[in-house]
Amino acid sequence: EAEFVQEKESEFLTRPEISHGTFSYQRPDRVRWEYRSPNPITLVLDGDEMVTWYRDLERAERARVGRVSTQVFHYLSASGSLDSLLGYFSVTFTAPAPGEPWRLELKPRYPRIARRLSGMTLWIDRALYLPVRVAFVEPNGDQTRYRLESLRRNVPIPAERFALELPAGVEVREVDLGGAHGNGAGDD
Repeated sequence: EAEFVQEKESEFLTRPEISHGTFSYQRPDRVRWEYRSPNPITLVLDGDEMVTWYRDLERAERARVGRVSTQVFHYLSASGSLDSLLGYFSVTFTAPAPGEPWRLELKPRYPRIARRLSGMTLWIDRALYLPVRVAFVEPNGDQTRYRLESLRRNVPIPAERFALELPAGVEVREVDLGGAHGNGAGDD
């Protein structure tokens, strides 16, 4: 679990949008992002289903994420090998100054991935061996950066944290993500 700060930059924003919240992850396939500010949003990913609740809009979206979720969790749970990661991305390692996190620059090897992600940077804590910062760059130049703070590893997380109970009156819309059941990154 961790507290997070998310910073988004986009050509459609006059200034970066900064969000704060908490992040919980439980192996093998459960994640909860709880955005507190500026907009209260809860996103729960449990297996192959993702629910995003826009609290202030009294609206939620439910989507099946299928195999995409499986691939993401493969790396989050550390069950993926570096060889597997290198199959999808070219990786550049930057030797940091003493005490600074390791830095990995990832560039997609396949057009299917590159259509959604131009690059990603991971900063890995030397003592915890976990990401403490992540930056994504989309093909249009939009950027999203996460900074994880107060990281707590291997703490017990109650199962109900990943069971999102929506109050009566919340409109739930089913969303088709299209490519969630595709044939893999090397298709193109």
